[in-house]
Amino acid sequence: MDNHFSSSPHFFTPELGGSSTISSKSINLEKHSHSAPVVQIPSIRNYGEILTAAGMEPDLTSPDVPSPLARARCCDVYIGYNRQDPPFNRRLVKWLTAELEMHASVFATDRNRNKDAISHCAARVAMEVAPVGIVVVTVQSLSDAFRTEEMLLFSQNRKLVPVFVGLTRNDCVSSDVIQKNGDLWSRFGGELWKDYGGREEDWKEVVDGLSRVDMDFEASAANLRDCLLDIVAFIGKRLGKRSIIESIQKCSESGLHELPFSRNENFIGRKQELRQLEFILFGYIEEHDEGKLADSDIEKKEREKGKGKMPLASEEQKEEEMSLTIAEVGSYARGIVCINGETGIGKTELLLEFAYRHMQRYKAVFWIGGEARFLRENYMKLSGPLSIEAGIDNGSAVSANIEEQAIGKVRKEFTRDIPYLIVIDNLEMEKDFWDGRPVSDLLPPFTGQTHVLISTRLPGIFNIMTFKLPYPSPSEAMNFIKGDSSLLLASEDDDVLNIIQEKLRRLPFGLLLVRAILSQLAIDPQTLLALLDSPMAAEITYGPKDDPVFQYNPFLIQLLDVCFSFFNQLYKNTKNLAMKMVEASSWFGPSPVPVCMLAYAAWGSTSNSNSRNIWKKLRDSMFSFPCMGTLNAEGKEAEALSMLMRLGIARSGTRPGHVHFHDIFKLYMRQRSSAEPSSLFVQAITDEGFSPAYTDHVWAACFLVLKFGMYHHIPIDLGPHDLLFFINQLVIPLVTYSLNELSLCSAVLDLLRVATQRLELLENSLLEEAETARKMKSIFGGKSQSFIESEPTIIRDIVTLRAAILETRAKIMIKTGRSDVAEDLCRTAINIKEVIYGVEHAETQLAHKIMDLIARVKSRF
Repeated sequence: MDNHFSSSPHFFTPELGGSSTISSKSINLEKHSHSAPVVQIPSIRNYGEILTAAGMEPDLTSPDVPSPLARARCCDVYIGYNRQDPPFNRRLVKWLTAELEMHASVFATDRNRNKDAISHCAARVAMEVAPVGIVVVTVQSLSDAFRTEEMLLFSQNRKLVPVFVGLTRNDCVSSDVIQKNGDLWSRFGGELWKDYGGREEDWKEVVDGLSRVDMDFEASAANLRDCLLDIVAFIGKRLGKRSIIESIQKCSESGLHELPFSRNENFIGRKQELRQLEFILFGYIEEHDEGKLADSDIEKKEREKGKGKMPLASEEQKEEEMSLTIAEVGSYARGIVCINGETGIGKTELLLEFAYRHMQRYKAVFWIGGEARFLRENYMKLSGPLSIEAGIDNGSAVSANIEEQAIGKVRKEFTRDIPYLIVIDNLEMEKDFWDGRPVSDLLPPFTGQTHVLISTRLPGIFNIMTFKLPYPSPSEAMNFIKGDSSLLLASEDDDVLNIIQEKLRRLPFGLLLVRAILSQLAIDPQTLLALLDSPMAAEITYGPKDDPVFQYNPFLIQLLDVCFSFFNQLYKNTKNLAMKMVEASSWFGPSPVPVCMLAYAAWGSTSNSNSRNIWKKLRDSMFSFPCMGTLNAEGKEAEALSMLMRLGIARSGTRPGHVHFHDIFKLYMRQRSSAEPSSLFVQAITDEGFSPAYTDHVWAACFLVLKFGMYHHIPIDLGPHDLLFFINQLVIPLVTYSLNELSLCSAVLDLLRVATQRLELLENSLLEEAETARKMKSIFGGKSQSFIESEPTIIRDIVTLRAAILETRAKIMIKTGRSDVAEDLCRTAINIKEVIYGVEHAETQLAHKIMDLIARVKSRF
């Protein structure tokens, strides 16, 4: 059989002579009742006749050739599939096509849907021209005339790359299919060639050839991402395109798939919510492969004990649930779901479990902290892993919409058919903290395959499908406390635990803390209940913007008091370092905290040699929690941190040497502790210096020191030299990074504004102090000196730094099109520099150059 299949009359017409003509009627587009259409397609040398019959220009080299044919002529990769396949297969094809289209010409088609001669001709041209032919092989493929033809043509030319879905190459034995051998073919096998009317010999050649193909791939929900990237890498090597191979290597090395926390192996419950999320986002539910993949440790142990697999809902229940979900979703934006519930109810755990279960369905999972002050920065940081140049100096012209344009670049990436999962955890506000714009401006337009999950305490946001996370039932709450039944409890303890869970309003956070206390500390349920009923250590006051979790659940405060009172007893010889670590964590940003910084903030200044040694040991070590014995097996410090991990108060991050503390612990500690931990936190951040890896912690220090953007105003007053060092060491590098990499104009301008004001206040206070000291000397005499007299260069240092900040603000204003404001700022900077340096000094002339630039920009508009 030649490459044109001239001897396969059931697939194609015989080769025609030069005088023969073919009308469009020679392509039969009628479908069988249960099969693909029987299509008569001419050989490649007769395409001109078909174009003539269709009334189109027969010259394939002409610029008037229809776009499908023009695209087919330069095809690098042909992809054959069937749009009637399950949603999983269509998602695979869309993703694969989008990945390859960035580097090669791709022709992806379902020939069953072709309605005219031109479309069929274009597909045939692509099949002949493409060096690689990918065919999605399913059970249904073996009864599909078009895909069988594609596999036959590509296999004979050694171009076939089959992607098996729902079967493997070992299943492709024609005799097994015909005789219905095995579980798979007993359901779907038989004389499948009769379904499309083809020849049995050709069909057997295709099926048996699949088991002997040089390269194949098997895709499933459990390995979709890995399989697809392997396919792309293989195609890159086959085509000799280095750009494809390099992009796959970059994707593998960039850490795109990093989640902030490791998976909770003891995750239990929330089955219905997970099913709803899966159905809303994917349109169907995987009951088998993914169910097995997603089983938690507890579920595995239950099966080992003979309890079997967790029972699934009946078909009637499923239909009722899904019909309700469809009705609810109908009027909302597609591809986005919001989980609502109070703090501690398990929103983050639910989204984390969903992300781990389904991460193979996405090229990357991006976890974004939704805290109001950090949301914009967290979102713009996606530009790095997405290889998007979003900085203000990356070719952007003068525009008032620079920040919007940078956001648009990131949003555009999510409109493609490459699937990403964006998780916005703990969204605090519907409007941006910095400029009041709707947070919805950050969300993709949902024309692609990207999905968005949001957790929030807000009752309802935007036009988004929202469902409230319910409290667990009494039996589920008992499972939270007992866990895997490793607790040795007496039968009468159940009554005590029922009382405890009701007092905690069955809040999962409190229930899990109870389980940790019972399992890790030498205490029984009766004793714990007695301690919980004792008087509260002190009342907690609340601000208008505070999380109301303690107002709704005062018993939770008692539980935390009891928990940390044990630390006072266990670690009284080490100044309660566990408590100090939790106190210090409450002032860090929302992302996981580097242990070296946490240790320094907890143990105090490096002026203490013992503290310095501990801090250096922590910073230099690369350990992973909770295996901490290698750090300092006999140290009380390591023991305290290990206990925090075992109790679930601290949680290890996926990045080595990072830990995270729940917001409830942070809120509790901010209410219970003094201002000293916040000062130590600022000192730790300042001494460590700026790093792009933990900018949110730098922002948190700026909020404290510069006294803005805070819900709680803590009295932190740095000395003059310390303030100047802080601004030079942290503020200026943070501004440079935020502008050049993220285009965070609004946040940076606000930061520079308050820094300028703080320097002005410091300058005025020092001058007033000096004037007061001078007057006191003239009246009473004495030798006491003011700060300016003892540090004569301090005023010069302050105003020099203020002038530099004013120049930076002026440059940003120029870039954002606000030349009038830039002119005022620059004029002030020039006045300062002329007083300090003189008119002809180089520093003063640099400021004049900025003023000249402003004049040129204003002349253009």
